[in-house]
Amino acid sequence: MKKIIAVLSFIGIFLFAQQSVAQVYVRGGAGGAFGVVEDAFNIPSVNRDTNGVVVSQRTIFGSFGSGGRFSIAGGYMITPNFGIELGFYYFAGTNQEFGNNSGNVGNSTQYSRFGRSYQVRALPSLVVTADEGMFRPFARFGVLVPIFGKTIIDESWGYRTGASRAKTTEIDGKFSIGFESSVGVAYHVNDNLSISLDVTYTGLRIRYFKGLVVQDDDISADGTQVTNRLENADVILMQIEFQDVLTRESNIDPSLNVISDFPRAILIDINGDLDFNKPLNIPTQTSNFNALSVNVGLQYTFGKKES
Repeated sequence: MKKIIAVLSFIGIFLFAQQSVAQVYVRGGAGGAFGVVEDAFNIPSVNRDTNGVVVSQRTIFGSFGSGGRFSIAGGYMITPNFGIELGFYYFAGTNQEFGNNSGNVGNSTQYSRFGRSYQVRALPSLVVTADEGMFRPFARFGVLVPIFGKTIIDESWGYRTGASRAKTTEIDGKFSIGFESSVGVAYHVNDNLSISLDVTYTGLRIRYFKGLVVQDDDISADGTQVTNRLENADVILMQIEFQDVLTRESNIDPSLNVISDFPRAILIDINGDLDFNKPLNIPTQTSNFNALSVNVGLQYTFGKKES
């Protein structure tokens, strides 16, 4: 609900501003983002020899900010040089490696972990632009509010027998606020139509709220038989609730090391009461969506230029 209030307030301002239609515009655009300010992920890349001995361990750095952007926005220029804008865009993230284990590990010979995200984001912004010339520099500064979306974690295991396992977990994030700043230039084809090119920095981190396993299949070596592991699974193996503070009332216990899927990078020392019929509680984790993007856009300004 909190997410929507700020967005609706900005929409109200935008609609009120349309009384002077000559300065109202709409624009659409697309671009590509590249993750920056990368974090070290908790799960490293580990290589083992044929005897199962670890021979190398690599720290994996990354950001979930890489991906495509598809946007639409409406704005109002209060003066020829200053305006307000409300934008929405869909972010489609690319796959990011953040953990694997290769070599002999029990019956497994390979484990890999990848993540990606998709989001719809709202972006109320202030706009500053030059008002004369065919090429006009501009800048935008906005508050970034993810409205909805998920982070998807794909895990896979390969076994010596040739069989495999595939698991997918969807993570919902807590309410988070970031920011974006853009600088660019617009080429004005005429008084109403312009084409823009900008570079945008996105600063955003999202804390995990809850997770749900949506796929967990065992696949035979020849690929003809698929067994759904979720059919008779305990709740604790299918649902996760992240907590900022763990207490003895949390559904967690050091004995979780008996669960093969439990993240080994998370240290648990609390002696709580473990209930396999309730969601698993683990410490809150954060995804980094910091990115630098290049975007192109097409803008149409309503009305005629005032003399």
